[in-house]
Amino acid sequence: MALTGSELVHLGGGESIPCPGAEHLHLDPTAVRLGLGTSSLALPPARVHVLRDALVSPSNRVALARDGRVVAESVTQDLLRTPPRDPAEFRAPSRRMQGTIALYRTPADGRFHTLVHHLPRAALLAHPALRRLGPITLVHDGPLAPVESWALPGLVGRQVRIVEVEPGTPLWADTVVVPGYVTRPGAGAIPSWYRRWADGAAERADGGGPRRIFIDAGEGPTAVANREALDAVLQRHDVEAVDPWRLDPSRAVGLFRDADLVVGVHGTGVSHCLFSRRAHVVELTTARTLRPELYYLCTSKGLPYDFVPAVEAPGRNRHAAPGRDGVTVDVTWLDSLLGRIAR
Repeated sequence: MALTGSELVHLGGGESIPCPGAEHLHLDPTAVRLGLGTSSLALPPARVHVLRDALVSPSNRVALARDGRVVAESVTQDLLRTPPRDPAEFRAPSRRMQGTIALYRTPADGRFHTLVHHLPRAALLAHPALRRLGPITLVHDGPLAPVESWALPGLVGRQVRIVEVEPGTPLWADTVVVPGYVTRPGAGAIPSWYRRWADGAAERADGGGPRRIFIDAGEGPTAVANREALDAVLQRHDVEAVDPWRLDPSRAVGLFRDADLVVGVHGTGVSHCLFSRRAHVVELTTARTLRPELYYLCTSKGLPYDFVPAVEAPGRNRHAAPGRDGVTVDVTWLDSLLGRIAR
């Protein structure tokens, strides 16, 4: 449903990102269904919905009318096939909050989504067109990741107060602001204004660290199954393993800002190349086909990009996620690629 008295505020944007060669990428079928893989990518315009006399459900990450019905404007594409995280929260007594509130985060969690989708969406709250709403309280359920705590205050500005709330209780306010996406599902291309913010934030970050880095995922489905063979290739090309999520955020951002080469498995934190100035990014995919989020991020940043398809395990679907033992990297392909990059 659309809430009576709601207002749609257009903030501009809607850029088109040139993507030379994208039509030749061997894309994952999901990316093809999303309309990706063309020579240009249109980003959605920046806009926010302003809802009157509404609630937000922090755990379920939607806005509600006072009678408990979900407001259509708050349902993102991620939510269309996702069951509620906390159905009981819809029925719980609401808590009144003063002034204007907004809800941080989207249904799709993850390291890539944090940097590429969540943060720029929240940044719309700092737009001058919303100053007439007065101070805004940005609520989030559960603690922020260190990189979020580092980035959010500078993105949303002084008019926005960031408050952690306990999940399980709907929040009622006279005005609820629902920012829209400024990025495309399945693609990591970012608008130019967010790229300028990332570049400026990176300039203020701490420096130091190796210039040729491998994002070390540790254990789990994005770990490398043939790690010993991979380490031999990385050592031959003077590439050092780091885990940006274990570093202070300013150190991690500075590391990527100064890097000349970034190698990493999809989903391990390689999206920190958002802050890179010149890094050549090499993605180790988790299947034989490509999920193009990182390709599009690098394209919108002007960073050179290559990928190395995973070795296909016998009997596995070529589009399938990695097994429990992790990703098997084609080390021969990677060795050859790094040799060409070094020249």
